[in-house]
Amino acid sequence: MRATTSLVLIGAAIAAPARADRYRGAASLEYEAGYVHAYERDEGSGSPDGLGLAGARLRGQIGSGAFGYRVGADLRAGSTAPGGFAYDVGLYLAGIGARLGDWSRFGVTAGVGASGATGTIDDAVQLPVEAMLELALGERLRVLGRGRIAWLGFADARQGGAGTLPWGDELEAQLAIRLGHRWTDHGYPVGNGYYVGVNFREAEGARMIGAVIGHSLDAATR
Repeated sequence: MRATTSLVLIGAAIAAPARADRYRGAASLEYEAGYVHAYERDEGSGSPDGLGLAGARLRGQIGSGAFGYRVGADLRAGSTAPGGFAYDVGLYLAGIGARLGDWSRFGVTAGVGASGATGTIDDAVQLPVEAMLELALGERLRVLGRGRIAWLGFADARQGGAGTLPWGDELEAQLAIRLGHRWTDHGYPVGNGYYVGVNFREAEGARMIGAVIGHSLDAATR
């Protein structure tokens, strides 16, 4: 745990050494596993019955005030039902984040990635846009909310698969509650804990819902 804490503290303090006192950073690292299962399909949908992914998600931001430049990375892999090796990876290279006090934050980030599954989901290049909220509710509870819209290339069968969207090809959303604790480590506001929540996915004409469990660690500079 100490090594992981150090990693996130480093991510929260990416400021240039010469003028570090001008900058405020924040970062979060999540390890999670989730599964969604189709409960409704459009006629002719080619989506698999279910999709399970596990992996890590890292986000960080830095700025001179309440707002900052935000980046991140996703690395997830798993399987579909019926079976097929699945993956979803991405780099979030351009975004803006807002510090809501020492313990909460909001951000919007865009990037590039790839996803697919052998035999069940066509491989595609994706351009995702993500909005997220991490909201502290007292000393132990934290709300983790996330929504993502993705535009896809090189996979015609997956395009336009989120029928509720006026634009975009896939839609994902997550809402979770984390139970843990927070403290101050050498002047850095730090927190961690385990979370459980619900996942929603709309892709290839299918609507899917399921559950997620994970562990997250957050840190910031003051």
